[in-house]
Amino acid sequence: MMRRDTTKFVLGAWTGLVLIFLFAPLVVVAIFSFNNSAISRFPLSGFTFSWYAKLLQDKSIHEALVNSLMIALATVCLSTTLGIAGAVGIHRYGGKIAGGIRAFALTPMMVPRLIIGIALLTFYNLLSIDLSLLTVIGGHVVMTLPYVILITLARLVGFDRALEEAAWDLGANAFTVFREITLPFLRPAIVAAALMSFTLSFDEVVVTFFTTGNDNTLPMVIWSKLRFGITPELNAIATITVVVSGLFAVVAELSLRRAQQR
Repeated sequence: MMRRDTTKFVLGAWTGLVLIFLFAPLVVVAIFSFNNSAISRFPLSGFTFSWYAKLLQDKSIHEALVNSLMIALATVCLSTTLGIAGAVGIHRYGGKIAGGIRAFALTPMMVPRLIIGIALLTFYNLLSIDLSLLTVIGGHVVMTLPYVILITLARLVGFDRALEEAAWDLGANAFTVFREITLPFLRPAIVAAALMSFTLSFDEVVVTFFTTGNDNTLPMVIWSKLRFGITPELNAIATITVVVSGLFAVVAELSLRRAQQR
């Protein structure tokens, strides 16, 4: 019993150290975003919200935020629609090769973002497509689509095909069956996948760097400002981004767990 308690304590302490290592930098950034001095150092010279007020007056931040939201929302719509259709197709019609198709569909998750960005830029150049927000959306869809497929497939594991067969026997067509049975069953997974896609798209830097034109997104503006050093204004932007992304990630995780429990 004592040995088990010791092992449990050691594992708990190690887990705590890992979490501190992961989240301590984020906490420090948030603290410095309220620092009254332009220099990020301890001890703090005072407490202020002026850096957040300065963000409200920065037009470049406003434009970049609007662009990021537009791209993220478009990515969510496209990725969720295509991902649901792909996951349902793999689950229903994949047969013996379903595993191979699933592995192929999830490949972009395993490829480094740098490689995806270079591949997309080469592809756009071959087709003589001018870089714009539309090309960024295309890149983000490629990046987020596998996550939608994976989450949806996880939900479909517990789906009872007898419900659809019963609806067909009662005279329902394919669209009615999908709308009244399949879609409600997938709703928790859809919510989780949409939130995950939004978070990944909103925070993406590498793929955006290779696929954007003259219009910047919020992560790209942050990246460009870093050339002049880390300022409390950047800390404020980072804090807001982390909080928003964290909330979306938590809601997505809770929705996915609810989907798996049903």
